[in-house]
Amino acid sequence: MHTLLAPDTPALAEVLPPACCRALVALGDAVALVHRASATLRWTSPAWAALQPSFGAGAALASIDPALPALLDDEAPATRRLQLGDAGAWDAQLVPHDDQHRLLRLTDRREQGRALQRQLDDREQLLFTSRVISVGEMATTLAHELNQPIGAAANLLRGLRARLSKRTLHEEEAEALGRAIEQVMFASRVIGRIREFTHSHQPRHVKVDLVALVRSCASLLDWDLRRSGATLDLQLPEAPLRVRGDEVMLQQVVVNLMRNALDALRCDPPADPRLTLCLAVRGREAELQVRDNGCGLADDAAAKLFVPFVSSKPNGMGIGLSICRSFVELHQGRLWFSRHADRGTTFHLGLPLLAESTKESP
Repeated sequence: MHTLLAPDTPALAEVLPPACCRALVALGDAVALVHRASATLRWTSPAWAALQPSFGAGAALASIDPALPALLDDEAPATRRLQLGDAGAWDAQLVPHDDQHRLLRLTDRREQGRALQRQLDDREQLLFTSRVISVGEMATTLAHELNQPIGAAANLLRGLRARLSKRTLHEEEAEALGRAIEQVMFASRVIGRIREFTHSHQPRHVKVDLVALVRSCASLLDWDLRRSGATLDLQLPEAPLRVRGDEVMLQQVVVNLMRNALDALRCDPPADPRLTLCLAVRGREAELQVRDNGCGLADDAAAKLFVPFVSSKPNGMGIGLSICRSFVELHQGRLWFSRHADRGTTFHLGLPLLAESTKESP
């Protein structure tokens, strides 16, 4: 594999030291060292040998693709798309190494497509799971809100029947009153079954890195950010910040807060729309701030912000922030907001840190 191809070329170890070879091998990339003067391969990585066994050390560069030798004199990295027999489509990139050599790296474009598809599938699965969790929480909120009027109606009907029982009732009237009570109690049992179903699906508590979670949320909403024309400013620590909780629930909270911020930016667009995600340690708590410079909150909207089924949006249901607060409270955390003096709002999410992440950050 390390055979010299011409007497005037330097020893391979001087061009590609063993440490460099080991690094390229460890990366698992399909890489070959190309001699510029002879336009031949001098060394190939194991990944290259596995993918392209026909083009080993000593093979002419033109045998891979006739247009590649012309790219050897380019001082900047050059990329060409290849079709190597039945092996599929490849991207060949020539990168300068030294005056006499270039590194040729092959990338399987099919693998890139598969990686992109996996990313899209993961995103779709995350959105689906988030919707399922949201529907469950909405059902719980509805059950709680409906139980009170149903209970009041049942008590009123019982009291009415008790009063009327002292008088002479027609059979039809008594039957109608009894059926009304039965229907109300049936509705109450349906609500009870909904609450029992949703409560039986408790969050799955595992170690969650908030830094990675925030980055994944930003990636999830990259299309919304581009559509809004907003600049995303990530202020995240380099070290992981770990909490114990349900990753999907926490991701749903962050995504919901980011979407609300983007809605505020679209409602009254500023000259420089900006969404900032700032994560820091505050004592034994991790605090995530979701800041925007959008339209802000009016006094009446701020007073009812977490009240279920109250929304300032024309088509809003008014349960998003209520669900977020329920999720946060399930993790023994806090969710609150502060209004800016000029314009915009900041939502604060505080979660208790695991002991390994409680070092104070600036």
